[in-house]
Amino acid sequence: MTASAPAIGVVGVGAMGSAMAAGFAPHARVVVEDLAPGRAEQVAAEHGVTAGDAAACDVVVMAVKPQDLAQVLQDVVPRMAPHAVLASVAAGWPLERLAAAAPDRPVVRLMPNLAVAGGAGVVAMASRGLDAHGQGRITTLLQPLGSVVPMDEVLFPVATAIGGSGPGILAYVAAALERGGRDGGRSPQQARDMVQGVLAGTAFLLEGGVDPADLQARVTSPGGTTAAGIAALEAASAGDALAAAVAAAAARAAEL
Repeated sequence: MTASAPAIGVVGVGAMGSAMAAGFAPHARVVVEDLAPGRAEQVAAEHGVTAGDAAACDVVVMAVKPQDLAQVLQDVVPRMAPHAVLASVAAGWPLERLAAAAPDRPVVRLMPNLAVAGGAGVVAMASRGLDAHGQGRITTLLQPLGSVVPMDEVLFPVATAIGGSGPGILAYVAAALERGGRDGGRSPQQARDMVQGVLAGTAFLLEGGVDPADLQARVTSPGGTTAAGIAALEAASAGDALAAAVAAAAARAAEL
């Protein structure tokens, strides 16, 4: 990256922090730090970023555990530049709480998922203290991570359920499809290869805002195999179960 590229600091490079550093790396100057000795250096070597003073960057992303955030902020906030923006991915830390911990500076709340590592994530975003230009700038900085969805903070529980927990829920569906393949005589590897190919192909077919119901109709011939599979799902109330999973995840997110 050139010296004029935006500088993004990531404090805490566990699973999510490391994924974000990887997603940012090709597009920004990234500096990482971590409480665990040697962890920042390991992530820096893996993703081609810098281990150092992440708090000195233009945007500082807090990716530490929620229970550790208050203590880490006491160290990080005094080290931040006057113009810097504080962002956080910590559950249970609304904008009001972030603003109280970092007075007189813009704060941004993010809810990404692990697919940000490959630029294919979903990132919910809410902010306080940013004008339209500032919010646009932050949105642009986040875009290499995937789909950025600005929203009112009150919607974060549902955003967490879909964007944050969605990969886990879909992985549950993928595991069930694999099980069906194995039960039908496919080897475990054959079943996995087929399911992963179908998931990737379906994501491609849904690109550009395609209505999933329209795609379902396109691939469902009356009396055909897809129709039989959908009928079995309807009989088992699978659609209601998946919607209930989103509702349960959203309710838990609101409790945190």
